[in-house]
Amino acid sequence: MPGGPILKTAAKPTNINIAVLYAQEDEAYWLELEKQFASIKARYPNVRIWTATDVEVGGEVARALKDELRRADITLLLFSPEFVNDQIIDTEVRELLDMYSRYSNSEAYRSEERFIMPILLDHLHGWDDIYDDHFDIENLRVFDNLPDEDTERAAIYKTIADSLEHYVKRVNAKAVQIALPTWIGFIPSIMYNGGFARNERTPLYRQYQREVHFQLNDHLDQLCDDMLSGQIDMMWCTIDRLPFVADRLLDIGPRVFYQASWSNGADAILAREHIKTVEDLRGKRVLYPKDSPSHTFLNYVLQEHGVAPDEVQAIPQQHTNLDLLTKRFVNDDSIDALVLWSPFVEACIAEGEGIRVLVDSSSYPDLIADVLVTSQEYLNLNEEEILTLLKGWFREVDCFLNDEFYQGRAIGVLVEAIIKPLPSIIPSSIRGSLEDSLTNYFQQSLKKVHLCTLQDNQRFFGIGQEEPGPGAGERLYNAFLKRQYPHLLEKHGLQWPVLVNTYMLEQLQIKT
Repeated sequence: MPGGPILKTAAKPTNINIAVLYAQEDEAYWLELEKQFASIKARYPNVRIWTATDVEVGGEVARALKDELRRADITLLLFSPEFVNDQIIDTEVRELLDMYSRYSNSEAYRSEERFIMPILLDHLHGWDDIYDDHFDIENLRVFDNLPDEDTERAAIYKTIADSLEHYVKRVNAKAVQIALPTWIGFIPSIMYNGGFARNERTPLYRQYQREVHFQLNDHLDQLCDDMLSGQIDMMWCTIDRLPFVADRLLDIGPRVFYQASWSNGADAILAREHIKTVEDLRGKRVLYPKDSPSHTFLNYVLQEHGVAPDEVQAIPQQHTNLDLLTKRFVNDDSIDALVLWSPFVEACIAEGEGIRVLVDSSSYPDLIADVLVTSQEYLNLNEEEILTLLKGWFREVDCFLNDEFYQGRAIGVLVEAIIKPLPSIIPSSIRGSLEDSLTNYFQQSLKKVHLCTLQDNQRFFGIGQEEPGPGAGERLYNAFLKRQYPHLLEKHGLQWPVLVNTYMLEQLQIKT
C-alpha cells in the first residue's frame, strides 16, 4: 500500500511555489533530482516545493493536486508509463496542459510567469501521441534521454536544476502589482514610477530588477478576490472600508503598512439648487456607489446633522462605472443629490446645470484616509524592495510640498499616461482638448487632498509618540469598526495591533 502524500514546505515564508508530480514507482528518480535542488533552496528561501506521490487514495489527493497546480509558479512533471496510466494525475495534468496551450501566448499568462517542465523517465515512448499532438505544447522545453545508470544521470539533472533556477529568477523578478483607485491621492507613487506601466528606470529596478505595474480599479470586492488569487500584491483601501477588506483577506494575513493621503475636500455631496442644507435631504433621492468612501461620507454627514440614513431615499449602486454614475445624475433631474469624489465631482459640476457642492470633506479633514494593504508574507519576502518604494514615494511627496513647479510636471506625467494609449487615429485637436480637461481636473483635485509625508504616517500609526495612546489611524479605524461593522468587533485578526505592520516606517524613521 503506498504511503500518504508527501508535503514539503520551507520553514520560512514562501512566495514561489513549485509542484512536482511523479508516480510512487518513480520516487527514486525524484530523490536523485531533489539533491540537485538543495543549493536552489538554500539561495532562495522563498521557494516552496510540494510533491504528491500517493495517487491511489482518491478525492483528497485529487483536490490537493488541483489546488497546488493552480497556485504553482513552476510545475515539474516526471513522465513515465506509471505516471501516464494513473487516472488522477492524468486528469489534472491534462487540465494543466490544456490551460497552458490556450493561454501561453496571452499577455495575461506571460505576466504571471508560470512554467511547466516535462521530464521523461524510462525513455517514455509516445509522448507526442499521449499529450503533445492533442494539446499543441511543442514550445515546452522537454528534458529526456535520461541514462539508465544512476551514476550517469548527474549531468542532465544539473541541466534540469539550472533551468529550474533560471525560472525561479524570472518568477522572483515579477513586477510588483499594485491596484489603485481613480483618485489623485496616490499620485506620488505614479510619479515615482513615471506612469502606470512598468518602468526599468526606477531605483527599484536598478537595485532589484523589479518593476512596478499599477492598475486602476475602484471595486474593493473584486480587488479582494484578486489579492486572494495572487493576481495583485497590494491594494488600496480607505480606513472606513478596512474592516470589510481585512475580513475578506484574513486567510492571507492582511497588513496595512502605508498611508497615502487624507481627503481634504475631494469627497463631496453634490445637490441641485433646491437643496440648501443637509437637512433638506430628508425624503430626497440620493445616488452613490454602495460600499464605498462615498457611502461612508454620506452616512457620517447625515448623522452629524441629525438626519438618520433611512430618512433619505438612498439609491446605492453596486459595482458601477463612476463615469456613468456621474452622467446619470447630470441627465436625471429626479435624482436630488450625488455623493462622489474628485475628479468626478469636478466633471459633474462642469457638465450639469444647477449642481453645486452641498458639503465636502474639507469640513471633515480627518475622516477619509487612503492606505495600502498587502499580506504579511509579502512584506516578509520583499522587505528591501518595499523600503525602496516607500523612500521613493515619500521623496515624491516632499517634492510636491517644496517645489512649486513639480506639481505641474507630475500632472503632466499623469495626463500623458492616460492619453498615450489612445489610438493614433484620434485627431490632435481632440487629444489637445482632452489633455486640457484632464489637466484642469487634476489641478482641482490636488487642491482637495493632503498627501502624506513620513511624519504624517508616523502620526497615523502612532510611531514615536511622546504620550501613550492610539494614533490617529487606530482611533479612526476603531470608530468605524464599532459603528459600521459591530459583527466583526471580536475577531482577533481585525484588531488594529494585529492588522498593521509599522516595521518599514520604523526603519525609515531610524535612517532619517
